[in-house]
Amino acid sequence: MMHAPLPLKSLKLLVIAARVVGHRCLDAILANGGNVSGLLTLDGAKAGETVAFQPFDDLIAEHGLQSRRFTDLKDPALLDWARALDADLGIVVGVSNLIPDSLLAVPKQGFIGMHPTLLPEGRGRAPIPWAIIKGLRQTGVSLFWCDGGADTGDLLAQQPVPIRASDTASTLGARTDKVAASLLVKALNGIAEGKAPRTRQDEAAASQWPRRRPEDGLIDWHQPAERLYDWVRALTHPYPGAFTELSGRRLYIWSAKAFGGRSAAAPGTVLALSDAGATVACETGALIMTSVQWDGQPETAPANAGLCPGDRFA
Repeated sequence: MMHAPLPLKSLKLLVIAARVVGHRCLDAILANGGNVSGLLTLDGAKAGETVAFQPFDDLIAEHGLQSRRFTDLKDPALLDWARALDADLGIVVGVSNLIPDSLLAVPKQGFIGMHPTLLPEGRGRAPIPWAIIKGLRQTGVSLFWCDGGADTGDLLAQQPVPIRASDTASTLGARTDKVAASLLVKALNGIAEGKAPRTRQDEAAASQWPRRRPEDGLIDWHQPAERLYDWVRALTHPYPGAFTELSGRRLYIWSAKAFGGRSAAAPGTVLALSDAGATVACETGALIMTSVQWDGQPETAPANAGLCPGDRFA
């Protein structure tokens, strides 16, 4: 639940937002009295290639927002439109593209951005999946002053977010989205009152997490079961999925459990099938696949996927 409306009317805001997190943050800003002079949202033409894509039509209609859709933030027409807004402050949330320097310079106080890690750790793409893949027990949300680099600007505010053993990218993302919305409203209230802290990021502690592609989801069975459990839950819906291959066919694994112990079978071998799932040998322990999908087929239980004990995944 958000706090009572905060005194944000004094700040004319230019918001550039995309995805579910951008929608949630904009909704929170508006609910708390934010004065949004203009909104740039990702064009629906990009929906198919954008994880957690979210249209903003509902907020635009409800609040009568002046808005434009973008596919390329370097479009000169967008720059002219943004300049005419005479915004005090820019906000960018849920947008993977770097904001061009010409657009960064438009609001009087510059832009603030949001990244769901505790910067300077985890700069770059896919921060939610990477945090789970890496087995972290904590991530966070950072607000920072945009400086033209990728998540490199001075910090405005941060808040830790725990990572639970049962989290998927979806559940962890929902929790960081909630924290981002609350933290952003609080920070904007402070800026409206003349409190705009800047803490330089420690470059010695910085790390860069690379972009992930769908083909990067391939499972390496020569890994401990606990690591493969993290792999599966990090890449499950809405991400493209962890997958393995059998006889030239691709099998996606959408949910799984890790099981301890050791097996004499080679990693990737199907050890057993039951209503509980398919148990597959790993380097140490076993992964119990509980929901799978052959490429081009519906998602199903492993017992219905035509697997047999002794099958060995590549």
